[in-house]
Amino acid sequence: MELVQINKIVKQFFPNEEVIAFSVNDKGLINQTFVVSIGKINTKQFILQSINTAIFPLYEKGLENTILVKNELQKQGFSFSFPTPIDDKYICVDEVVWRMFPYVKDSICYEKVKDKAQAFEAAKCLGEFYYSLKDFDAKQLYVTLPKFHNAAFRFAELNKAIQTAAPSRLNTAKQLIAAINKEQDVLHKFDELNAELPKRAVHFDAKISNFLFDKKTNKAKAIIDLDTLMPGTVLSDIGDMIRTYSNILGEEYQAITLVKADTEIIEHIIAGFLATCGNTLSAAEKDSLVFSGKALSLIQCIRFLTDYLNNDSYFKTVYPDQNWVRTQNQWALYCSLKG
Repeated sequence: MELVQINKIVKQFFPNEEVIAFSVNDKGLINQTFVVSIGKINTKQFILQSINTAIFPLYEKGLENTILVKNELQKQGFSFSFPTPIDDKYICVDEVVWRMFPYVKDSICYEKVKDKAQAFEAAKCLGEFYYSLKDFDAKQLYVTLPKFHNAAFRFAELNKAIQTAAPSRLNTAKQLIAAINKEQDVLHKFDELNAELPKRAVHFDAKISNFLFDKKTNKAKAIIDLDTLMPGTVLSDIGDMIRTYSNILGEEYQAITLVKADTEIIEHIIAGFLATCGNTLSAAEKDSLVFSGKALSLIQCIRFLTDYLNNDSYFKTVYPDQNWVRTQNQWALYCSLKG
């Protein structure tokens, strides 16, 4: 992207301003993101992001979800930042859909959890998010990514990919496929719990990079990236927190034998979340939190493996067999979590 192209897009939001500089944020797996500086005097920064409409075809409904939840959080006095699109709108330029967000000052984003204290901070933020939305009717929200955390669906997608996979990739994965087939009880249990537990407004992507931290205090400042916000159960958020935070080496780590769950981080996630969500959760929800981490690790392993067998059509890759590395990484984490 050139400055002139960035400026053309930004003027749809700020017609009287000029972009004086921009930088690329290439850490996300789905959307294209830029940090833009606007105005020669009183320069301000914003986040400019294109939406991958192939991944998020119901992006307009996703925006409606974001606005509904934003309004409720503001009404309830949510104490963390919740940056939402400027003017509550998306715009289309040259067949690409764009949005802008306020830049959260003095904040920093992390790709991996630094320590258990940071995990506790993020979980506290999520806990207050749930507490603030405890009386919000999640039925108002659109399901923008149907069956996103439906284990039976993910398993069926894997079996479809197996039927069409290149022989070389299928041969590489055949032993792991056999091992996954033996874990179907975990998938069934996860779907059963999701059918029984209360439906809530769920972030659905509560990884550490979707929380912003204060540069000085390292306290959580904001929860971001709301494309996946929709109805679900608490298992999806806590499960993904456990999956991504307890794997301190990260899901891209290639030395697979070193991948294992940090149990202290898991304890701090649950303690931080329960510290701020008050009496929001039922006993059944609380009893299922640890299990959710195991289930989500297996589901994510299946998703990475499915994409590997589909020749990397979903997750962004930067080197050959990256999805196979991710698959093995998640399997190792799952085995660690199940004991």
